Amino acid sequence: MTPGGHPLDAAYRAAHYRIETAPPLILRIGQAHPALAARFPHGGVFLTACNPRSRRLRPAANARRMRALCRAVERAGHAWLPGRGLDPHGSWPDEPSLWMPGLPLESGLRLARRFGQNALVWCGPDTVARLVWTGPSPTAQARHIC
Repeated sequence: MTPGGHPLDAAYRAAHYRIETAPPLILRIGQAHPALAARFPHGGVFLTACNPRSRRLRPAANARRMRALCRAVERAGHAWLPGRGLDPHGSWPDEPSLWMPGLPLESGLRLARRFGQNALVWCGPDTVARLVWTGPSPTAQARHIC
């Protein structure tokens, strides 16, 4: 375990969450993103359907999962923009993702759980990107084990 936390938690917090706008917006956990407020004043949810529970799947399987996520979001009447989760250390492949502007946190959590995700990124109107776990965080689980 890394000092002060769990490796999975640290990896999610270090990742860059890129929204494919012109120019692209890069979300970083714990940081405010003023450029986000101008385009998306109500914030939103950044989510992938790839690599459920942090288990690497083949690209074709991830592509099928992303198509299913897009269909689910569209059926629910939510807008979305493409995005990409990026590992700045290069040890994890880029993950196609969606930015869903204005999507309430609870709706995002339902989608994340449905698609087997450990967490999502949520920005409220304050534009601060927050990592929100779908269940107990790995750090909390590790504390219970010790």
